[in-house]
Amino acid sequence: MNVNYNPASVFNQDVDFSFYLIFMISILCLVGITGFMVFSIIKYNRKNNPKPSNLEGHTGLEIVWTIIPTILVMFIFYFGVQGFLKMRNVPEDAMEIKVEAGMWWWKFTYPNGLEQSTAQGMTVPADTPIYLPLHSVDVVHSFYVPAFRVKMDVVPKPAGVKDNYTWFEASQIGSFDLFCAEYCGVNHAQMISKVHVLTKPDYQAWLDQQTADHEKLLAKNPGKALTISKGCIACHSTDGTKLIGPSFKGLFGKTETVVTDGVDREITVDEAYLKRSIMEPAKDIVKGYQPLMPPLPLTAEEVAAIIEHIKELSE
Repeated sequence: MNVNYNPASVFNQDVDFSFYLIFMISILCLVGITGFMVFSIIKYNRKNNPKPSNLEGHTGLEIVWTIIPTILVMFIFYFGVQGFLKMRNVPEDAMEIKVEAGMWWWKFTYPNGLEQSTAQGMTVPADTPIYLPLHSVDVVHSFYVPAFRVKMDVVPKPAGVKDNYTWFEASQIGSFDLFCAEYCGVNHAQMISKVHVLTKPDYQAWLDQQTADHEKLLAKNPGKALTISKGCIACHSTDGTKLIGPSFKGLFGKTETVVTDGVDREITVDEAYLKRSIMEPAKDIVKGYQPLMPPLPLTAEEVAAIIEHIKELSE
């Protein structure tokens, strides 16, 4: 074993041991089967057996090759169950960060209510259990951090039904890739973010700073703050770039062709259209885009602020 092995989370050693165990068993089976094949080729070739003969069954051998694989499978199953139970038993003192997923974005809500999305990633303190309730607003996604050996499906569930969950405890400082490991549509490969691990003092300083910056921006430009915290900019750019949805830049006052109940019609983007698109996103779909935006739990004041920000980007 590598004495310099420095696991990124508390799950690494258990998961890696299971994989190494399966790998070694597979190697032994490969060597054994290959060796038996070579032995059989030599012993029973035409030169050594010029006159073919039938081989009768051997009850002892049949029992052996039934019992040994069963023991190996149960052995592997035992370590797999131990690792799975560890991943499902969340420590009582774990910090909760809610994770929401949609096509094709992530949103993270911290204990103080701060919301961040795909671009910012998730930030956590090291050596602290992190409990992650997982919720999807559309299809099945999968929360996967390879370095932490953590992967769990993010499933859409009706209100009142408990969401799926996972947890981890990071033991290395740094930034680690976060993927969706369940194919969820044409832009599945773009559903990439980061988990940033800081020391506990640095995390608290980061959280305080991010919260203060958000509140400052919320006071100065609430619409812009909301498009960041609610994850709008994951699908709608502010510089004209075409993403999953239309860009906010130059949108207000623009003439668009939308599809309403399967019928194309031309509209001018105004406040009424924007409000309807936010509250009922499947009502009028801009032609050329997919109906992927979920309804957002926004107040009337928040909707008005977002519309004002979109108008600013069109001036």
